[in-house]
Amino acid sequence: MQTEFILLEKMLETICVPMKSKTSNRRGFPAKHRAMTFGQTKGRFNGVVGLSYYSKKYPDLWNEVKRIGDLIAPFEWKSCHLNKNVVCPKHKDSKNATLTCIISFGSYTGCDLMIEGEKQDTFYTSLVFNGAEKEHWNTNDLQGTKYSLVFF
Repeated sequence: MQTEFILLEKMLETICVPMKSKTSNRRGFPAKHRAMTFGQTKGRFNGVVGLSYYSKKYPDLWNEVKRIGDLIAPFEWKSCHLNKNVVCPKHKDSKNATLTCIISFGSYTGCDLMIEGEKQDTFYTSLVFNGAEKEHWNTNDLQGTKYSLVFF
């Protein structure tokens, strides 16, 4: 599976994954974290559903994210959140209407995904779970560069 990510990792090395706003809109998440959303999104102010800003800005990257999502997600997904070095606090994705498929990659150790208190292996290994129902978080021991793709 690791070879499937070579192109995506090279592409990510050529861009700066943007820092989210100084204040996070998700309770408990770090105020500054690096992330992008690809696929369908709903406009924050106008409510219009359409292709995300980053899908349009980085069409080659979006195509690679789609390729991987179609390869690993066993359900029809509409959006993908790409995280870089994000350590998530305990939370549930209350607005998710579907299952979640997550996979992590990069040159890192630590930052394990915990679901309901059980450690899960997502290092180049996809995992499907219900993020709206199950509390999940990362251990706070990240070393290196970690990317994760969260399809929903």
